[in-house]
Amino acid sequence: MLYLHFINVGDGDAVLVEEREGREVFRLLVDAGRPDVGVYPGSRRLTAAAYLARRGVSHLNALVVTHLHTDHFGGLSPLLEQTGVDTVYSGFFPRPPVGSIARTGTEEKTVRGLMDCLEQWAVLTNRLTDCREVEDTRSLALTPRLRAELIVPDPAAAARQRRVWTALLSGEEPDRNMVWWSSKYRNPGSLRVRLYYAGRRVELAGDCYGAAWEDQAERCDLLKVPHHGDAKSVTPLLLDRLRPLHAVVSCSAAYNARKDRPSLPALALLEARGARVWFTDGFVRPGCAPDLWPSVNFLIQPDGTILSPDGLNHSSLLERESAGRSI
Repeated sequence: MLYLHFINVGDGDAVLVEEREGREVFRLLVDAGRPDVGVYPGSRRLTAAAYLARRGVSHLNALVVTHLHTDHFGGLSPLLEQTGVDTVYSGFFPRPPVGSIARTGTEEKTVRGLMDCLEQWAVLTNRLTDCREVEDTRSLALTPRLRAELIVPDPAAAARQRRVWTALLSGEEPDRNMVWWSSKYRNPGSLRVRLYYAGRRVELAGDCYGAAWEDQAERCDLLKVPHHGDAKSVTPLLLDRLRPLHAVVSCSAAYNARKDRPSLPALALLEARGARVWFTDGFVRPGCAPDLWPSVNFLIQPDGTILSPDGLNHSSLLERESAGRSI
């Protein structure tokens, strides 16, 4: 059995993947959301750490950090206080010695954000034991039945980004244009995680804009929509190639007008290509009632049958989760 938990971390990403074979359980977490998910009227959002605690999970076999934005890795700090992690995969890990980033005080907002994230990531990685940098697409046999691909959209661009970040953390002052580029490339350069199980394919697309991989896409059954369902998240060509049965948008219930998140045209495009769209935080469209839950859960059975959230009894599921028992 493969369980997919798209955790309601508000405006952020955290996906728990559990493959169960008898008493054996393999757990993979893809991103860890924010350290503080905030509050919203009626929302059942919670941090990734709180969700794992509710399920009684104290150990992860693997963790993938798709890219360095705090809504994807910031929640790792409280999570590590209660949860052991065997292996961590990411596109960048600091190279020692790590010093303070040189700042002029005139950096643009996106560059300041990058510098903050790099310093936070450098502190976090000191608490990790087995760190594996993903420089190019690689395949992982996670269990006898579950396989993953960690996909690097452009290995050459990722290598340039790593060089800039290594220089910054070494106290150097790289070319300002390259620093700005490296900050903006975090989303299109995001790792994507593709899962294979029982003849089904699951695409966990991080924040990789649709245009960045539309020519690489292959048919899938379930899509974690990139970049929280904004206007850049999908393109007609991408969805013509993917044709997912289900699409999950990890976003806040409150529409973000400045970022157009989630984008109604993007949602319409998903539905026009045959996808049923789910929202982690109960985003409400005109004429629709919200679904409110701490995670959007799917089950893929060994014969390939997919049970969607309305096919699972969420109340009894969550009751068993809170007791820490198998589901």
